[in-house]
Amino acid sequence: MQLQSLVTGLPVAALASAAPHAWANTDEVKYTILSHRHEGDPNNTNAPGTYADNANDPRSQIERATVQQLGAKAAGFETPSTFNLGNQSVKAAAPWASFPDDLRSRLGFWHHSTQSNAHADHQSVLRFHGSLKDASGNGSAQLSEMIAQETSTLLNTALKEPLSVGGSPVSFGGRPIPVLNPMDIKELFSASFQGIEQMVLLRDKFIDRSYKNLKNQGTSAQKAFLDRYAISRQEAQIIAGNLGELIDDIDDNSAVSQAKMAVALIQTGIAPVITLGMIFGGDNHGDDTLAGEVANTTAAMPALTTLWEKLKAANIEDKVVFSSLNVFGRTFLRNSNNGRNHNGRHHCMFTFGSTVKPGVVGGIEPVSKDGSIIEFSATGINAANGKTRNADIPYDQTLVSVGKTLARSVGISEERINVRFSGGKIITGALTV
Repeated sequence: MQLQSLVTGLPVAALASAAPHAWANTDEVKYTILSHRHEGDPNNTNAPGTYADNANDPRSQIERATVQQLGAKAAGFETPSTFNLGNQSVKAAAPWASFPDDLRSRLGFWHHSTQSNAHADHQSVLRFHGSLKDASGNGSAQLSEMIAQETSTLLNTALKEPLSVGGSPVSFGGRPIPVLNPMDIKELFSASFQGIEQMVLLRDKFIDRSYKNLKNQGTSAQKAFLDRYAISRQEAQIIAGNLGELIDDIDDNSAVSQAKMAVALIQTGIAPVITLGMIFGGDNHGDDTLAGEVANTTAAMPALTTLWEKLKAANIEDKVVFSSLNVFGRTFLRNSNNGRNHNGRHHCMFTFGSTVKPGVVGGIEPVSKDGSIIEFSATGINAANGKTRNADIPYDQTLVSVGKTLARSVGISEERINVRFSGGKIITGALTV
């Protein structure tokens, strides 16, 4: 059904005979790219805000890959790099310092908890454990679903729901949205004449069938809705041709290809939200030298840099916000296998966009038992400045607060945010708006 939606412009909900909602209340609305992974990645353990300032800092006890165990590859993780996020000097694993200055000038790291330790809780985290409501302020919704509902009208996208090109599945209106890998989309939107004609024929087939069904069973309002949202044959040809040219250099389903595809889909105005999956080490319980964590984190940086460079080349870097949300982070202390376990106490959402204030929001603190540090947890957050001192956002409200903050960063009004979310606060200190 997502394929039908892609080639017709009709929302999935409409194709499923459901009544869609689309809310938007700001002229500053932006496209959104979200990375979701139910495996839970360890990028939280080596991000800015996690390295010690001195030997007396409890963070000096955090365990990372070592040169002794892994060799030179681990050097940039064991000993951090110092660099700037805007005007803020930070320490982090060396790969995070590899981004160009203009990207780091709008890159934020938001420390919080997800309060979940199980992979199966991924969908619940995306719903903020019930704190994220549907368009009327009742029920529940997922993050990408909510953003799409609130922004698609003003963005005037062909689709009114998210489109997924990788990562873990998301849903819209209670229905799962299938992952359309970059190569799947490339095959459909081939730049060749044959590919364009195939896409347009598919569009005609679905539109004709929809009109036939509505003629027999639909109301006048449903027919009017179809007329409003269905892209024309000419529009389908234009989208197919433009997208086909933009994705000609994609030849696999890697993170780099997902990044290229996400930008191309936004350039052609196909969807308000694109979801994908960046890997930073994954479910690394048994990663005894943390080799996978080091390799995956290092490999993720070119994908993120490609995303940024593609956005700039298209002159849309100010119109897009990127962010990440996994089911949980990983433990800062290594387990009996020298890998990392699930950590529902801490996750790091990294976000970049023109509305994001560069730097670190929130932080971590040790969890002790019998006088010994057994793990690290997210702290509370001061909403006005994003710091940990004088926190007015308690630990158990940090998840919904970063959700509200992300929603504000993409241009959703405070009024709508307060309808959609219960609890928490917008972290104004994390934003430039």
